[in-house]
Amino acid sequence: MTDTGRSINRRDALTWLATVACAPALRAVSPPIGSQRVPFSHAPTSQGRAFDDIDTYLARLEGFGFSGALLVARDGDILVDRQHGFSDQASRRRWDADTIFDVGSCTKQFTAAAVLALQADGKLAISDSIARHLPGVPDEKAGITIHHLLTHTAGIQSEFGGDYEVVGRDSFVTRAMAAPLLHAPGARHAYSNAGYSVLAALVERVSAVSFDRFLRERLFRRAGMTASGYELSPGDHGRVARGYRDGEDMQLLERADATKGEMWNLIGNGGLYSTIADLHRWLRALQDDTVLPASSRWVLFAPHALVSSSATGTVHYGYGWYVRKEPSGKTLIWHLGGNGITNTALRLHVDERMWIAYASNVSEFHDPRYPVPAVERMLAGSSVTLPPEVVSFTPEQLARHAGTYRAPTGATLTLAVRRTFLEASAEGQDALAFIADDEWGATPELGALNSRTAEVVEASRLRRFDVVGRLFGSGVTPEALSAFETAFWQKRHARLGEYVGTRVLGTMRPISRRYLGRTIVAIDFRRGTAWREYLWTADGKVGDVGPIEAPPTRRFFPVSTTCFVAFDPAEARSTRMCVEADDRAGILRLHPSGALLRRVR
Repeated sequence: MTDTGRSINRRDALTWLATVACAPALRAVSPPIGSQRVPFSHAPTSQGRAFDDIDTYLARLEGFGFSGALLVARDGDILVDRQHGFSDQASRRRWDADTIFDVGSCTKQFTAAAVLALQADGKLAISDSIARHLPGVPDEKAGITIHHLLTHTAGIQSEFGGDYEVVGRDSFVTRAMAAPLLHAPGARHAYSNAGYSVLAALVERVSAVSFDRFLRERLFRRAGMTASGYELSPGDHGRVARGYRDGEDMQLLERADATKGEMWNLIGNGGLYSTIADLHRWLRALQDDTVLPASSRWVLFAPHALVSSSATGTVHYGYGWYVRKEPSGKTLIWHLGGNGITNTALRLHVDERMWIAYASNVSEFHDPRYPVPAVERMLAGSSVTLPPEVVSFTPEQLARHAGTYRAPTGATLTLAVRRTFLEASAEGQDALAFIADDEWGATPELGALNSRTAEVVEASRLRRFDVVGRLFGSGVTPEALSAFETAFWQKRHARLGEYVGTRVLGTMRPISRRYLGRTIVAIDFRRGTAWREYLWTADGKVGDVGPIEAPPTRRFFPVSTTCFVAFDPAEARSTRMCVEADDRAGILRLHPSGALLRRVR
């Protein structure tokens, strides 16, 4: 349970997979990954078609608001290098290969490489206790080794404050060392941003220079990376991609600058600047043993800590990288990085000897709805549905079709004008399934979850925690549950006033394999609405609950005078709706279900 906002952020983009229930394990270093040579699977003609499709795909995606960069390389040779959209919407500066962006949690691989460089230089060993290199480590944390931090198995909590909170290195380490551990060191994998910040502090202590300087002098300079690091020169500020959420500049650069480098909740685990060109140089330097000896490189990529295992593959964490072994035997090494606004993805297809780097500066194309999976399918020779070509509408033209439309079942879709598109929000199981999962319709199973959610909300409101407890899983104590739910209602009453009513908007597909469904609830008060989500496990229990900033919505862009399309870039799938008219009211027809909704306001 959490009582903080659940908007997707830098942590969520990377940690959802780590929450999959699985038996923890540590593994010894395996033989070098990818040392075998496997022919690339495409003939030149099919390669050409794939590259043409990727060009068209990204160009059309720009009509849906995409801005960012994509690079594909094989054996060091660049196959695709494309940039689209604006890195700065106000100045209309477009993305190019030298645009600087925040790589988010992809920073962790550089922190891990810095540690391995110090080991290669004889300054430390990854088996060392952190107490050997950091002062003031309490006895209960003296068993934490550098290896534990690198693999997220140390038991250190994920975070101790906001990204841009002003906090110095030593204050941050003191804070991390004072906090209780989540588990005994080495017991299991639990993703920890703070653990990688502790590693950065350790690098500074051992090297006796700043973390930024060590990265630049020991790693980046050798790799030929001229635009990577934490500290930007005045001339580089104009090359940084601005970060946008819903069209609003979130002032990320200014917030980072205001800390004057004292942002140790972020240093080492995120916040590093780089470019697509520099990331390509980094890969080549790793492959050529320019920055690390081969023995260290394979330790970086080795599958050390088990994250999850299923019929679809086994995932381990290496040092700053995830390592996935597919059922086919192929290996994918990757990491994601983002803060809910900007997004970076780095993916190494070992057997194909192919590398993909992706970056975007708009929240709409953050994980999991980002275009890399579709690009990979194109590169593998699969056909992919290209985004439709959008047309330009003025706000006045869009407003003609805005309003609320109701189905015979009572479910409603509300279309509101947002910049160049209509934003659809839903109430009712049919409508929520449409905007969340491209499906119009309800099942008895989903209806049961909706009813159960209404029951748990009402029991909580009436402080009938015996009833609430029966609907929750066994992982929470009655005392903790009572305190959590009581605090929720007290805070909302204080801020929003008297309770008015509860609306269960519906249940959508879960965010991970742990859950059966995700039910969205609107709790109305006199002065506003609080939104909550309930995650249901397969045994019919609440596995997690927490507030969300807003319910799910979907963006529909005009493709003709009466038809609008939402496009899922990861799945390369379109959802279409068209506005028709009769003598009395507008009719909204949804495709492919054919469902008809009548405009009511």
